[in-house]
Amino acid sequence: MSGGGGTLVLGVGNRLWADEGVGPYLADLLATRVRVTDGAILDGGTQGIFLLARIAEARRLLLLDAVELGLPPGEVVVVRGAGLEAFFGCRALSLHQTSLRDLLAAAGLIDCLPREVVLVGVQVADTGTWGGTLSPPVAAACPRAVAQALAILRRWGAVEDIPAEASAEDAPAG
Repeated sequence: MSGGGGTLVLGVGNRLWADEGVGPYLADLLATRVRVTDGAILDGGTQGIFLLARIAEARRLLLLDAVELGLPPGEVVVVRGAGLEAFFGCRALSLHQTSLRDLLAAAGLIDCLPREVVLVGVQVADTGTWGGTLSPPVAAACPRAVAQALAILRRWGAVEDIPAEASAEDAPAG
């Protein structure tokens, strides 16, 4: 049975490998703009299978991640439902796909995959710079990726805006 809880926004990736960290960065940006009213925004980092319990509790899962699809750097993609399964089956979707694929497969095997799963991904340019920041095209794509994520969350009726004064105080440094 899929989770009976609410919405989980999960930013995944390794902040220490340049563009690979875009998922957690997007989660941080979202958290300064909105509150998930029936769930949480979580920096899942590279926790992989250790996130299974959180996913099992969710009814809806929004994944934020870096993708390597051979697109122009900074391209934003949205993949839903069966389309997500097809991507996992035929090509690399994430730079740490094994962990993410295994995580979703494990959730499916124990019948706790959320009813709705959507990925908002950003095509990477640089994943080889240890300790690097986001590359210019990926950093420039972040507002578009956040807008896509917000549209999905609003369609789900799962968010409320944070007042501008509060979001400015909570903005990530850097």
